[in-house]
Amino acid sequence: MKLYQKSLLVISCSLLGLIAILSGSLSVILLRSFWELETKNATRDIRRVENALMQKVAQLDLVTADWSNWDSLHDFMTGDNEDFVQGNITDTVLGNLQLRGLLLIDREGEVKSGGQFEFNSEVRESLPASWFERLTLEHPLLAHESRDSLTAGFWVLPEETLLVSSRPILTSDGEGTMPGTIIMLRPWDRAQVQELTEELELQVQFHRLSDLEESSHLQAMAARLEETPDEPAVHPFNRRDMAGYQWVRDIYGRPQLLLEVTMPRDVYREGQRALRYLLGSLLLVGGVFGVLTVVLLERLVLRRLARLSKAVSEIGKSNDLTLRVSTPGDDELSDLGISINGMLEDLEKNAAALSQERETVERLLLNVLPESIAARLKVEEGAIAELFDDVTILFADIVGFTPLSLRLSPVEMVNLLNQIFSEFDAIAAQLGLEKIKTIGDAYMVAGGLPIPRPDHAEAIADMALAMLQAVERVQRQHPEEFQIRVGINSGTVVAGVIGTHKFIYDLWGDTVNVASRMESHGEPGKIQVTEATYERLKQRYNFRGRGMVALKGRGEMKSYWLTGKKS
Repeated sequence: MKLYQKSLLVISCSLLGLIAILSGSLSVILLRSFWELETKNATRDIRRVENALMQKVAQLDLVTADWSNWDSLHDFMTGDNEDFVQGNITDTVLGNLQLRGLLLIDREGEVKSGGQFEFNSEVRESLPASWFERLTLEHPLLAHESRDSLTAGFWVLPEETLLVSSRPILTSDGEGTMPGTIIMLRPWDRAQVQELTEELELQVQFHRLSDLEESSHLQAMAARLEETPDEPAVHPFNRRDMAGYQWVRDIYGRPQLLLEVTMPRDVYREGQRALRYLLGSLLLVGGVFGVLTVVLLERLVLRRLARLSKAVSEIGKSNDLTLRVSTPGDDELSDLGISINGMLEDLEKNAAALSQERETVERLLLNVLPESIAARLKVEEGAIAELFDDVTILFADIVGFTPLSLRLSPVEMVNLLNQIFSEFDAIAAQLGLEKIKTIGDAYMVAGGLPIPRPDHAEAIADMALAMLQAVERVQRQHPEEFQIRVGINSGTVVAGVIGTHKFIYDLWGDTVNVASRMESHGEPGKIQVTEATYERLKQRYNFRGRGMVALKGRGEMKSYWLTGKKS
């Protein structure tokens, strides 16, 4: 993947990730704040309904208080005003007060008057007998122990729900013997709930305990209210509506009605709209920022970096380390270009030095190994070994080298060996023979390998005769006396390179061993050859038979002295 694509991908993913994180956190924070605000508003509306209910109860109690402090009513309850009921508790009065009934009950619990009226109906109905059965002397509506005593609130009956208010009957100045109790009952039905809904502009419902058994949702809300009785329970229905719940207690102080106030989720919708605007703004700003970042990155960095990469690539393809990259500007990329140019300059110098070192190594390697073997060693791993069926091996040794080394200094001894072996190396190179190695004062050379040649025996014979002449020339330049022995054999050998450190090209096989024995069992100043070599050279070279020679590890072998080349 290109750097431009990677940059675009990283920037895009980073922006989307940041926007996602930011939008998620904002959604959680803002929506939580909106929910808290909605909960506060719902709580406030429920409190409004509760206050409205208290006002309804207070209004009824105000009327009850006005009637309870009435001399005429007090006289009626004491038996001094028999016409009070006919003159004051009329249908018109009960209708104006919106009462379901008006009860006057003495201290013994006897109903002195039970106004029977349905104010929203033209039919006059009797109050249910079950009401009177419940109104015992211990009932909260009758149990007034002081002149200031009152009972007001909701009276939830199986038949219906009533707003009630009860006070002891007194004289107009608040005195008297409290001969009885006045109870006013106002129905709490759909009409009253609708009136409350219109007054508060809220959707209000009241659920009786029997309604809760048919609704799992209402049961859940009731359970929440039991956990936090002082706080209303708020529940969202959907994105548009929510509801708040609170208990309404009756005159016994028991929760008997579950108040449900349904409200539109205006805050939530406005919050959602604001959140969408905010996220849209974030996307827009993030997109503009991302585009600007990519454009600036492409123009200020990526394009220049691509040109720099192309220039470096062209230099690499051309293999011309003298070329340099262009480094305009004064920033990190221009510094990078300068560093690349410095690196190219160093590479140019190192390449020149490396080339010189390679040539030196090549020369050293060719001094140690044959050229073909050196070429193979560069590309092959492990041991290199070849079988040559027809080669000729020569061993030469300086006779009397040990006593000679005792008479000469180390430097003089090394110089003498170097002079002699240098003569031998020149002869071998002239004849195209392969020098194998030198061990102390011994010299080994081979013909017919690593590149086979048919005249390898003739070349070795010429090498041996020339070595005798070279030793005579060196002898004349030194006062010390020394000679060489030469042994030659022809046959099959194994040649190769083994090891990994300080390796040399060496030969193995019986042919090599016999050639070494020919040298060690020879005589100073003479060239001893085996019968195999003699058979190859007898037509062109002069020989003198030596006879049978006992060789260590081989027994007796027939050998010959090579004396010269036929004219």
